[in-house]
Amino acid sequence: MNQGLEAFFEQYGEAYSALDANATSSMFALPFMTVHQGQGTVWETMDSLLPATAALLGWFEQQGFLSATYKIEEVLFIDDNFATVKLIWSVTRLDLAPWQYGTCYHVKRGVEGWKIYCVVQFDAVPDMEEGVDAAIRLSQRLSVSG
Repeated sequence: MNQGLEAFFEQYGEAYSALDANATSSMFALPFMTVHQGQGTVWETMDSLLPATAALLGWFEQQGFLSATYKIEEVLFIDDNFATVKLIWSVTRLDLAPWQYGTCYHVKRGVEGWKIYCVVQFDAVPDMEEGVDAAIRLSQRLSVSG
């Protein structure tokens, strides 16, 4: 791993583990896309993305989320400014079974450094589906009302 991606994901992992919606969202490029269960959702503005991120992280907290760690499985550099990074996450939860799941991050480097422009969750975690679905529903309501 090189070109600052390792440091970027360390920072992202810290923000996610702290359930910090502002810090986590600040690492996303706009427009931002998620692919979950084969469904794509696009956030065009931070006004819609930040509340959805906060809702998802809040749901994680309700599920006993204590901390998250990751292992970088694979990095594919498309060129100097685009890459796909596959992470395997382990989430420790209070008095509950841990979650382990894989996610691919499509990242691009611009003037502000690396940013995530698309997240593809490829492992289904049954407990987590409800929280992700709630965040997507929130984004859809915000885009209709906004």
